Amino acid sequence: MAYKIPLAEPSLGQEELQAVQSVVQRNWLTMGPVTNEFEKMFAEKIGVKYAFSVSNCTAALHMACLSIGLGPGDEVLCPVLSFVATANAIEYTGAQAVFVNPKSVSDLTLDPEEIEKKITPNTKAIMVMHYGGYSVEMGKILSIANKYDLHIIEDCAHSILGKNSDGSYLGTKGNIACFSFYGNKNMTTGEGGMVVTNSDDYADTLKLLRSHGMTTLSFDRFKGHASEYEVRLLGYNYRLDDLRASIGIEQLKKVEGFNQRRQELVTRYFDQLINNSNIFIPFLERILSESACHLMVIIPKENPDGLREYLSSNGIQTSRHYKLISDFSYYKNHKFKLNEPLLNNIVTLPLYPTLRDEEVDYICSMINKFYDS
Repeated sequence: MAYKIPLAEPSLGQEELQAVQSVVQRNWLTMGPVTNEFEKMFAEKIGVKYAFSVSNCTAALHMACLSIGLGPGDEVLCPVLSFVATANAIEYTGAQAVFVNPKSVSDLTLDPEEIEKKITPNTKAIMVMHYGGYSVEMGKILSIANKYDLHIIEDCAHSILGKNSDGSYLGTKGNIACFSFYGNKNMTTGEGGMVVTNSDDYADTLKLLRSHGMTTLSFDRFKGHASEYEVRLLGYNYRLDDLRASIGIEQLKKVEGFNQRRQELVTRYFDQLINNSNIFIPFLERILSESACHLMVIIPKENPDGLREYLSSNGIQTSRHYKLISDFSYYKNHKFKLNEPLLNNIVTLPLYPTLRDEEVDYICSMINKFYDS
């Protein structure tokens, strides 16, 4: 059905269209100078040494896992409340994902106390995910990682230009961080992602993994900068292209404004739903100016499906972020105990920069009306 208010939509303009047209006119469409420019801009923006654009965030996570040397017998602690790609990337390497609960219904980020309890001699890394654009407690997690000599991979799919409590951007504290530019994210290239690091060694490996382990790229050979290539490791075709990178450049220029608008909309949601005793609202105590505000979620105390059906019947699209990874059939054999059953009740509400104030008002009125009736 066509919804009056969709869950998400990209914010694209003439700038992106003109950028794509410019690439087409140059007659070089695959990875090349525009991709390089995008990577340089992204690295400078968030304050890291290296940034490598990739085909999607799953590819970035897979490369990150390979770069830290994961393999069979290794364990990685990761959130159970995340998109399945977080765990899949770990399992691609032969390592095992070990699921960790969120802190509570009021804060859906990874619980540092449970992380430490689940560390074993086989634990090699912690993969954190800044749920909804809200930072995990990186200070505590860094302390745990240092204590047990563990790697940290930051899944920043939700958190482009989100901030840590010290003002630094998310994705700059761990060993490697991964970003998503999927169509519903805070900035988009359609499909696409970025993997970043400050480590020279990780950067060398990531660069090779992205393109079949090859030491030179097609554009280098096309321009005569190199005539041959060596293959140094088993890599993949995880490249981004100049077409999508051109969109990324324009989106990166706009994303701070996008995030500010998202923060305004989340504040509007909070103000109108805070007195509804039938729902929990996560992250009420957070400083919204630090968040990328990727998701707006509520947790009904009962009947979440009824609420979603009611909103749908009134033209409002919703979703659930997420079904717990441990509930999927592939992961049923992964031992996990859920601390808070209400996490199964999450309802995701529409949130995107072009969402109008009056549309938020309408959504909130429908939620309150559902419970009043």
